[in-house]
Amino acid sequence: MSTTANIQNGTRWLRTALVSGSAISQQVAYQSTLNLEIGELRFRFFCETGGRCTWFEDFASDVFLSNAEVLENLRLLVFDHQVLSLTGWKKINVLVNSDAFTLVPEELFRKEYTSRYLQLTLGHPVLGTNKPLSRALPAFRCYSVFQMPSAWREFFQEQYALQDITFSHITDALIAGCAYNGGADGPRIHIHVQEGFLFIVVSEREKLILCNRYRFQNPEEATFFVLSCLNKLDYLPEGIHVTLSGETTPFSGLFAELSRFLPHIRFAKRPVHLQYPEAFDDLADHRYFALLHTV
Repeated sequence: MSTTANIQNGTRWLRTALVSGSAISQQVAYQSTLNLEIGELRFRFFCETGGRCTWFEDFASDVFLSNAEVLENLRLLVFDHQVLSLTGWKKINVLVNSDAFTLVPEELFRKEYTSRYLQLTLGHPVLGTNKPLSRALPAFRCYSVFQMPSAWREFFQEQYALQDITFSHITDALIAGCAYNGGADGPRIHIHVQEGFLFIVVSEREKLILCNRYRFQNPEEATFFVLSCLNKLDYLPEGIHVTLSGETTPFSGLFAELSRFLPHIRFAKRPVHLQYPEAFDDLADHRYFALLHTV
């Protein structure tokens, strides 16, 4: 089943996609992983059962929401949702799309300095309403350090009490996905697009070279940031294979502008280690790249 519809329970989110292979019962939840992605504009999730994507749902707001508004929407949505209201999941992964993050080499990382790493990134101390978090990325020998609203974290911990919950930053999934979606020898360049922002991830021979977030106003500015990164790394645009994901399409101004300078650009594919309902073929694989690479 694949549908789109307005949510009728008082949230400010519009459901933009729903794909379900079958009903998710409490018994099925015991054997399944619940993967969620949350940010100021979007909330989406999918359930994985025995290597199959058994339920996928995507929600979006037409305006940026405050942290308090996101929390209220979560409460309204989860309360009587046929999947999200279930408990006893085998595992829960929460992917946080927040603006403050950094990566620290594992040999330099100290957990007690988590807040200080973020302070260097932000230029000011972490606000009391936010929770500093960290997660090891052993494949790239570094730690991901990020913040999320404390109220969001507390909501998930209370809603899914005594369950195995892992909090990650969206860049963790992009880095993992970049390793799977290189498609060519040499440097792997991945560009993930969001409303007004783009992430650039560069890896080579299982080594992370660059991971950063850029705010842009138009396709020309976004392309400038991409070309500047390549120039700093001494990469020639003509010889680089680039993968694109997120909120863009083959018909967008951004794709057209990037294609002028990057002849080897393609859209990301969904991960092959999962099986999907047939209706998933109606969705654009690249839009959900981060969520589907949640690890």
